[in-house]
Amino acid sequence: MRQQPDSNKYLDAVVVIFVCAAFVFISPFLLVWSYPTAPWYLPYLIWALVILFAWLVNRLRHRHEL
Repeated sequence: MRQQPDSNKYLDAVVVIFVCAAFVFISPFLLVWSYPTAPWYLPYLIWALVILFAWLVNRLRHRHEL
């Protein structure tokens, strides 16, 4: 019989992803990547990194459930 996943681990992962995304999009770091001389693709690259980080956290969480 399969064990139910620990919801606390899932909640921890969601909180970590949210805090990292909030740091990037709300903090003074926003001024760095939204500066007029920044490359046009920098916001897309940052979003891609946030999505990649979320995917990695999800993948690691599922690996330990097996």
